[in-house]
Amino acid sequence: MQKQLWLVLVLVCLLTIGCGHDEESKPAKPVKDKVVLTAAKAAEAAIEVGTAQLRNLQPIRTVPGHIEYNGTRHVSVKSPAGGLVHKIAVIVGDHVEAGQLLAVVNSPELGERRSDVLLQEAELELARRDRDWWRSVQSSLEDLLSRLKRPQDVAALEKEFDDRVLGDYRRDIFSTYSKFRTAEAISANFKGLTGGVLSERQILEQATARDSAAATFRAACELATFDARQKVGKAEAAYDDNSRRLAVARQRLTFLTGQDTDQIGDLSKEEDLSTWPVVAPFAATVEELYVAASERVTQGEDIVLLADTTRLWVKADIRDKDWSALTLVAGQTIQVQSPALPNTTLNAKIAFIGRTVNQETRATPLVADIQNDNSLLKPGMFVRVLLPDGPASECLAVPDSAVVRHEGRVFVFVVTGASEYVPRDVTLGLSVDPWVEIKSGLKPGDKIAVGGTFMLKSELLLEPEPDEE
Repeated sequence: MQKQLWLVLVLVCLLTIGCGHDEESKPAKPVKDKVVLTAAKAAEAAIEVGTAQLRNLQPIRTVPGHIEYNGTRHVSVKSPAGGLVHKIAVIVGDHVEAGQLLAVVNSPELGERRSDVLLQEAELELARRDRDWWRSVQSSLEDLLSRLKRPQDVAALEKEFDDRVLGDYRRDIFSTYSKFRTAEAISANFKGLTGGVLSERQILEQATARDSAAATFRAACELATFDARQKVGKAEAAYDDNSRRLAVARQRLTFLTGQDTDQIGDLSKEEDLSTWPVVAPFAATVEELYVAASERVTQGEDIVLLADTTRLWVKADIRDKDWSALTLVAGQTIQVQSPALPNTTLNAKIAFIGRTVNQETRATPLVADIQNDNSLLKPGMFVRVLLPDGPASECLAVPDSAVVRHEGRVFVFVVTGASEYVPRDVTLGLSVDPWVEIKSGLKPGDKIAVGGTFMLKSELLLEPEPDEE
């Protein structure tokens, strides 16, 4: 048994030695030191030529992210009150302007609130008229009393104030003033009839009547002045009170609808009282409709989803290993790439960076604002967010498409003549799509192939024809 085992081991060793000898005796596959293309192959390959050049490259850290609606330009428009959807004025995909009609809702509660607003508006108008009337009365009264401080012709004065607003004060003031002037004239005449014509008693009685008429006139003036001021004060207080009541009624309606009461519409028809137009708060696109015409809704129920998709948010979670990105500040520009948009790099501005770490994900949110005027980006789309990870520095760089890799070797094709390309080994450094740093192997200005390198690599690895050996 042991002899058989020894024989097997000897055979295995002999076979192993024989195989190794065959492999060592097999010649290595030759590799060309340059590629020369024929005119036909050069036309077919469509080689693109560029130059190695100095560029400022900045270290970039790539983190996953996704596209979201802009939180400040994305709103679900809700029903202001329970009722019936009378009309839907838009369809999904429509672009609407600020203030454009979206839907019409009929609601008895809205009718009551709007009726309160209209009632308070009417009450305020009445209070305004009353206040303005009493202000006019007070102004005319003050002018009249100022004139009556000097002797006036009653008939002429009445005619002068005929078109002025005086109310009941016209009767009281002119009547007492006329009696005062009459008593004053009689008293003056009595003084001239002394010497036995009139007794001293008669003269004294007439003087007393004159003084009484003067006192009555002055009392009427003082009472009219005080009363007019009181009436003006009460009218102004009533106007202010009605103004506050109207403001409260409007606030109640605004709180209910979430819209400005200036949109109250034409209320010349009673049936319009309970009808409320639901309008777009800003220019946006209709993303979704939640209800249809003639459908009943409750207060706060979603009607239309609006979003301004010309500006979207890029959201990325910054985890522990990426916290160097937290040195970024709002307003700084970052770059975004999407698998759905190959060879495209978009710019976005940081809107804000979270101040706390999410306890579940152990990440801090970064949100950037990105323009989407051509609608290439869609909410929910996954993207790569390129975050600066250090200062930029100048280095020799070539397009990434120029770098060729084969069996651990890294090289580029240097143009040495017409359709002649020589592979030159290079050492790579920092890679910032679409550029890569060349630490050694090239110098600034070297002409290299930046396109069609796959064809050149195939030609380089192609075994030479027998006559070429």
